[in-house]
Formats: sequence, C-alpha cells, structure tokens
Amino acid sequence: MTVESYLEFDTCFHLEYSSSITSFIAQPEGFIYHLDEQDLPYTPDFQIVENDTAKWIEVKPFAKPLNPDFLHRFKAKQEKAQKLGTPLILVTEKQIRVNPVLNNLKILHRYSGFQSLTDLHFQLLSLVKTVGEISVSDAANQLGIDKSLMVKSAFSLVSSGMLTVNLVNEELGLHSIVWSEENG
Repeated sequence: MTVESYLEFDTCFHLEYSSSITSFIAQPEGFIYHLDEQDLPYTPDFQIVENDTAKWIEVKPFAKPLNPDFLHRFKAKQEKAQKLGTPLILVTEKQIRVNPVLNNLKILHRYSGFQSLTDLHFQLLSLVKTVGEISVSDAANQLGIDKSLMVKSAFSLVSSGMLTVNLVNEELGLHSIVWSEENG
C-alpha cells in the first residue's frame, strides 16, 4: 500500500488491526469540491469501511488543524463529502501515535502474514480454551516450550484474530495475557 507520509504509514497499523474496520485503501478516488469560486480536486488519505459504512479519512499532524486556512478548506471538503454520502473524518497524530497501542500493533504486524498452523499453535489454542486466559510466559511453562517460540506463536495467533490480547494498557511481551473471544 502506498502512502504519502510516515504518519499515514502508522495509521495503517490501526486500520489493519481494528475489529470494526473490514477494509481500507490508501489514496482512493477523490472528488471535486467548491471553495471560493473555484472547483478544486481532493483525494482523501484513506477510504475505510467501518461497521458496514464507508468513510473517508484525512490524516494530519496535530498542529495542522489549528491553521485557519486548513480549517476553511477542510470544512468545504467535508460538506462535499457529506453530499456524496460518505463522511470525511480528520484524524491527527495524537490519535495515531498513542503508545503502547501503536508499538503493540507494530509488534503484531511483525508476526502477521501467511503461515500454516503448527502443533504449537494448536497446543496453545487448546490450553487457552481450557484455562480461559493465560500469560505467554505461563503458557510456555505449562507446555514446556521455549519462551521466545511461545511469543512468536502467541502473537501470530493474535495477529490472525484467533487469540486476543490487551493492546492498550501495556507493551506486549512474555507477561501479556492471551485469551479467546470464543471463551467469552
């Protein structure tokens, strides 16, 4: 996916791992909006589908929306977007570069990608189903598995959506508690 800034790149991690976002594309087809007697082209940074609703997202550094010219232009873009039936939402770096969330999403991304499930994955899934929730370290101890291998297996299952972990309160690591949404 091609993006225009590091801030947009970081936004992709949030979009990729949000359970409410089913799809997203960068630099979608834009539209023409009217401002100060001119027709101007505009391309949003992202188009997302969230909870079955399409939305456009504009990503900016925190200080940018404080600029009156930016606000004037953005309001015109929002009005046109609304007429087209797709809301345009402004997201700033204060919403994107929140840690430990962003760092955790980057860790999950490291363990994502196509991979077939191994016996270790199945053992961990079975253990979680039995105990409900468990730390990565305790799972390694109970299954007699090397802790670094357990981290890789646990976070690949989280990345694929088969297990869940709290991404908000602390950095991911051996102490992280994993569980299955199926367990409730």
